[in-house]
Amino acid sequence: MNTISLPASCDRAATKALYTDICEGLGPAPLDVNASRVEKIGQAMLQVLIAANASDGGIVITQPSPAFCDAVKLAGLEPLLTESSA
Repeated sequence: MNTISLPASCDRAATKALYTDICEGLGPAPLDVNASRVEKIGQAMLQVLIAANASDGGIVITQPSPAFCDAVKLAGLEPLLTESSA
């Protein structure tokens, strides 16, 4: 399984920087997205993660930080971006 680690600040610039890596990491198996360091996450990164989760293999969010969980809950995305996604 491929792994991507999200940075502390998942703003638009971080999303742009990780976009290619995320796309290349997608495949028949789920992409492991480690969210343990996330302190702040913006709409752009959430949109990319939702799109990635809709791919063939999907994604699995591992070790989500409290800030990541709070942002996902606030956005109403819990059914789409949980530790059991994929």
